[in-house]
Order: sequence, then C-alpha cells, then structure tokens
Amino acid sequence: MKDSFYDFVSYELEQTLPVNWQHIAEDKLPGAQPCEISHAFHAHIAGESKMVNILVLPLSIKLNADNEKQLLMLRDKLLSERVLLIVINEELQADYLADTGTFISERLLVHSPDFMWISCCLDKNNKMTFDGIHYEYLHRGLAKVWEGKLIYASPRKGLQQVNLEIMKGNCWKCGKEIKTITGLVFPDKQLTSWKNTTWKYYNGLLNLSQIMMDDTILIADFIEILRIKDPVVTPVSFRFNDADQESYFAASCPYCGETCDEFYVNDERTGLLHSMQSRIDGSLKYYSLKLNIDQYLIDRLYNGCEACVHTTDGGWITRTKVSFYQLDKKL
Repeated sequence: MKDSFYDFVSYELEQTLPVNWQHIAEDKLPGAQPCEISHAFHAHIAGESKMVNILVLPLSIKLNADNEKQLLMLRDKLLSERVLLIVINEELQADYLADTGTFISERLLVHSPDFMWISCCLDKNNKMTFDGIHYEYLHRGLAKVWEGKLIYASPRKGLQQVNLEIMKGNCWKCGKEIKTITGLVFPDKQLTSWKNTTWKYYNGLLNLSQIMMDDTILIADFIEILRIKDPVVTPVSFRFNDADQESYFAASCPYCGETCDEFYVNDERTGLLHSMQSRIDGSLKYYSLKLNIDQYLIDRLYNGCEACVHTTDGGWITRTKVSFYQLDKKL
C-alpha cells in the first residue's frame, strides 16, 4: 500500500493537468520501488513540448546506500534524455530538512532547467515551496509550471559569456600592490561596461581552484594578454598542494611568486562586498570572456552563497523577473 503522500500528490496533479495531455502507462514508468517515477506525461509548457517525470519522496521512505544509488542513476538517466524531472518531497517543518530532504539538497539536486525540487511542508498544511520562502497549494504551484509562468533564471551549461574578476590589493607575503585574479562570476545580464551597479551575479564567486583543465587554458591565455598592458595582474598556473597531494589552479604574486591563497584572497575580498562602491572605484574589476561551462561548474557555483548586494539567487522564478539567461532560451 502506498503512502498517503503519493495520494495527495496524485490528487493535486488531477486538479491541474489538462485532460488531453498524453500520460505514460504505469508499467512503462522508469525506476523501481521505492525509487520510481509516479507520473510521466507529455506537457506543453509555454508553447514547448516537454516530457515531465515526477518523483515523489515521502517522509516514510527509508534511504539506504542502495536506493540512494538508484535515485542518482535514475536522475542521471532522465536528465540525459532532457526531460523535466520534478522531485516532490514531504517535510515535517518548513525550516528543517529531514533525511530525504538533506539527501536531495546535498546529492540529488542539480542546478538545471531540467530539474525542479518542490517541498511540501506539513506545518504549512502541506503547502509547497520552490525556494523555501514562498508557500502555496501544490496544484497552484504546478499550474504555474504548465502555464509557463515560471522560468529558470540561473546559469546553464554550455558556451557562454562569464566575467573574470580582478581585485586590487596587496600580496600577503611581500606586501606589494597587485591585482589578483580571484575567479569567475556569472552576470545576470550582458553589458558593454561592468563599472556600474546595474547588474548582479548569480550566487557567488567561482574560485580559480574549482575550474577544470580546458577552461584554465583559455583563462591563462586571456590573463597573459591583460598582463602585457598591466604587469601587476597576477599570472595563473597550476600549483601543487603538499598537504593534499593535489594540483590546483591559482594566481600568484607577479613580484615574489607566492601563491595568492584563497584564504587570504577571500578574507580581503569580503570587505569589498558590503557595497557596490568597490565596482565604481575599481577595487573589483570585471572582464568578459567566453567559456564552455559544464554542469560540474554550475553545481560548484551553488556549493556556497554570498549573501550581499552584488549577488542574486536565481533558480525557478516568475516570468516577471527575466534575466540574460532567458532572453534567447525557453524552458
């Protein structure tokens, strides 16, 4: 016998799905209990045809290593097919993630227009939330999806313009004034000049150490061009960490050659994020370059969060808030 949360989701779906949408037969649904898709159908979202798969995860489900692996494999399979995977889980409290919610947050979640996470909270009368802030009845929230009233406003994988950030400061070792390459940010719009306060970047800075091989070559070449005119810009290269026995991409002082360690860089940079003045006075400067960003980097971008005036959250939002990433792409 299925958990009543499955029945609740089914009922809410019935309130909102158009009757002429083609449903996939139950015996054709992917996955295996308790990690199976409960509903799948061809949808028409904002004029586009899309296969939707719904994965329901109630509080009663007992996660172990085997079914966690099944869920991850199911997610990867569906995302490779470019379907919209909607994960709907049940929580006791709006401000607390139980084991299933923690698993979704830490391992299952993918920051992609093909993945949507909805939580229904018992202490909110089973109302749902996309963002942990706004709550509404599940059938109303789902109706926004079918009606095209929600849009995915965040960076997506693929070839795109990103911003290389440079911070004015001093070398922590020799004390000389340098311009440190800190990493990449993903702007919410494209401009010809970044020395203004009209734009924000998504979530936070992607540190140099998080960037992979192919992109590091393009970044290093771009920085060498900058250094021809401005030699105090830090060069970048792979450095070896004796403690971790690993190589990582990093900036180094153009004078003494010491690595611009992330601890020192982030500590100095934090003081520049309290206002937009750092953009105006040149303490933080940005250059656009085109890189092929993969899903790994997108997910790394959302590992942490810079809650400041420079950033915006992104994710699934109403169509009234449209960003650069949606100007030429539809759900």
